[in-house]
Amino acid sequence: MTVVETLKDFFILLQKEDTEKLLSIFVGEPVIDTPMEGRITGREEFISFVGRQHQWLKGHDVGQQFVEITVSVQRVCVELLLYLQHDTRSMDLPVAIVADLDGDKVSAIRIYHSMWPLTGRHRVRKPLLEPAKGLEEPDFVKQYMQALDSGDAATIVNLFEDDGYAREPSSSEYTHSGRSGLNNFYSTILKDGGISLKHCTATFDGKRAVIEYIAAGWGKTELPPQAGVAVYELGKNWKMHAARIYDDVTPPGEAA
Repeated sequence: MTVVETLKDFFILLQKEDTEKLLSIFVGEPVIDTPMEGRITGREEFISFVGRQHQWLKGHDVGQQFVEITVSVQRVCVELLLYLQHDTRSMDLPVAIVADLDGDKVSAIRIYHSMWPLTGRHRVRKPLLEPAKGLEEPDFVKQYMQALDSGDAATIVNLFEDDGYAREPSSSEYTHSGRSGLNNFYSTILKDGGISLKHCTATFDGKRAVIEYIAAGWGKTELPPQAGVAVYELGKNWKMHAARIYDDVTPPGEAA
């Protein structure tokens, strides 16, 4: 299996407890950071991590649906929906796997998803990366971020195709489609002001832009710095087709 194929099957391999295949993609000692367990480094910690994840996935009867993959020379981002049984109910959990590449191997993996669907609470996740300057980002992402920072919902909605959508981190249930759905969503989240994101990495394959960030502020609320990633997908005529968000930021006024 190639690195990309292994990353697409990452949770399948965890379910199978195929530790050697997972270890084989790393250029050196494994390094992975997850919302559930934090930072895992070294072979022995990674082997234990695989064992724990195997039991958790098995206990929740987890299946997966591939969403999209974004590949550049520097990194890979795989987007999945995990389907699972949790507290006697069926649910899906949007997950993004971001891997730094070193040739045909991986040097580090960062997994992003919300803990809210699993625990009923948001979990502050400390930054995984440092903010970076001079990132190469396509114009549509720059325009989106400027409008997001200033709280300009109308401009954001106009960046989308008529049938575009935005999906929140919690599940596919929280998908906002079409101009009406997008307007309701962005007008609501930006009613008290913009959202401030400090960008750490940018990955663009000509179709999708993946931005890893630190969330720093939301409206009048200064947030504890916390990690996230979002994927912005182009449709026709350089209009956005989708914005898919993977973080665990607590909206202002909502209990963590």
